[in-house]
Amino acid sequence: MQKIILLILAGMLFSQCEGLETVPASTYAQPAFFNDSSAIHPRGEVYQAILDDHQGQGLVGATLLVKDQEGLWVGAAGYADVASGVPMASNSLYFIASISKLFTSAAVYRYVDQGLLSLEDPIAQWLSDEIVEKVENVELANVGHLLSHRSGIADFYTAQFDLDRIDKDHLWSKEEVLTYAYNKKANFEVDEGYSYSNTNFLLLSMILECISGQSFEQVYRETVFDPLQLTSAYYSEEVIIPDHAVKGYVDLYGNENFVESRFLYQDELGIGGDGGVAINAYHLAVFLENLTNPDFLSTESQAQMTNWFPIGGYDDVFGQTENGYGAERFNTPYESAIGHTGGIDGFITFGFYFPDSDMTYVFLCNSADASKGEVFESMLEQVLEQMFL
Repeated sequence: MQKIILLILAGMLFSQCEGLETVPASTYAQPAFFNDSSAIHPRGEVYQAILDDHQGQGLVGATLLVKDQEGLWVGAAGYADVASGVPMASNSLYFIASISKLFTSAAVYRYVDQGLLSLEDPIAQWLSDEIVEKVENVELANVGHLLSHRSGIADFYTAQFDLDRIDKDHLWSKEEVLTYAYNKKANFEVDEGYSYSNTNFLLLSMILECISGQSFEQVYRETVFDPLQLTSAYYSEEVIIPDHAVKGYVDLYGNENFVESRFLYQDELGIGGDGGVAINAYHLAVFLENLTNPDFLSTESQAQMTNWFPIGGYDDVFGQTENGYGAERFNTPYESAIGHTGGIDGFITFGFYFPDSDMTYVFLCNSADASKGEVFESMLEQVLEQMFL
């Protein structure tokens, strides 16, 4: 019912829109961030064919990055901006939705390594009395409970939030969004189960701001973006969407007629650590690969992040049967990967790093359609088969 209401209202808003704005292709032009050897990769033609085939099954645009034993390959298909006729590029900038949670986790562990906090620290010490009183389980939860989704704290993504965020001219603050979790019954007592909740990572961003005395944008930049030289990485709570980010699209009516969906997804960005980072595929891969780099995260922090536990009924087609303290584990037929997936009204994203073989899979798509699950599953299966030949 929640999704139906949102789609009805979104359809009403879209029907009132005039023609879509067009911009010059130069708006999306980005520098070459890496020495691209894709043209000489021995499986490059195979990877491009897989990408083209799946993009042709109803995806607006996509970028695929593969790092296998033969080297790095990056390719693109479809459009970054349909109205302007701008094709997708290998270095296009995408919003990665909940993969942003990995960046927040990394920021937390960077602070842990500096001795500024620990996973055992109670979170109430950094939050207002109002939040402690009105968000059930905050009083007893610690940092580790938030990272692992074992806090039991209710998700702020409610039917009412979806209805209210249709106001496309409104810029949400963390504190305002958090009120949608006020007086909601917790899913369970602290540490008695697992329940994915965006509120956990919203609270983590507020805690990091409190500890640092800086904006969350500055926290991201000083702890993750700058140390790893992720020059394409973007997060802002003021200018939420940069001009050079690709457009997102959604199939409102289930007829594969995608419409530009900024009026929906802009309300899901710039509200904290749950999702709001934009980045290109290459720099996302660099980030994923550095999660196991002791020069970035200490071996102790890596061990805490990858302290896996089963999540029961949350198994899905991509193999996530376990969660850690800030990361997800994907058990494929070949090897286990550390990573995350993401989805908002306009973007579907996947980022997996296979530490045993030092291989990486990144797939970024600028269209959201729940019926395309089989396309994404098939894409992963076919690419992994080639990666692990």
